[in-house]
Amino acid sequence: MIMSCIVIDDEPHAVDELSELIAQVPSLNLLSTFSDARHAIAYLQETGHVDIIFSDISMAVLNGIDAADIMSNYCHFLVYVTAHREYAPEAFGAKADGYLLKPVTYLSFTQKIEDLGNKFQDIIKLQRDENQFLFIKGGQKSSFIKIKYSDIVYIEAMLNYIMIHTTTGHEITYIGLKAMEDKLQVMDVFFRINKSIIISLNYLDRVDGNIARIANGKSYQIGEKYKSVFLDFLKKHTLKS
Repeated sequence: MIMSCIVIDDEPHAVDELSELIAQVPSLNLLSTFSDARHAIAYLQETGHVDIIFSDISMAVLNGIDAADIMSNYCHFLVYVTAHREYAPEAFGAKADGYLLKPVTYLSFTQKIEDLGNKFQDIIKLQRDENQFLFIKGGQKSSFIKIKYSDIVYIEAMLNYIMIHTTTGHEITYIGLKAMEDKLQVMDVFFRINKSIIISLNYLDRVDGNIARIANGKSYQIGEKYKSVFLDFLKKHTLKS
């Protein structure tokens, strides 16, 4: 499993040495290097998330500790690489995931990467699990019901609650359809087709004009507000001759 990373250090030789170590570890992919934290933050804000940030601490203008609050939003792991042992309390106060002393040895570096790799696998597993099911509140206090995303056929708004229709039946929970729609945004198979219905494309049988027909025999009108986005998606995924 490959982890992406960047290096931040205002000493060119330190960047070169760490880059050489990274090149010797097959599980790491070095995306870029930076001479100061400001440029690194600008890069992250433009390109998004990386798995590991290796950062020096003592740098001009913006040091690694002061930049931690921002950088930690763009990475899974923040690892400080410094020649100064006395910064350790501040580093871990900034919730650093590692503290490597220069000159960094191959052994200490690979041990740290192995440790982060194990944690990274746990993160990926958790993210994968979160994309497979959700829990809704049941009718009784402290009652929770597990529903697999793959089992949801469609979701129907019913006054101040929703009814989730699945392959095995249905469940009711007191939440608005908009809140449910927001929750389902991470999944690319759910579409709201009118003010009252969200369907799963896994169970969409066909579309006839403004009518969406679900595999269980149900049919629903596609509302004007939602029609263009829904039909554009279907056109992009339509086999062309």
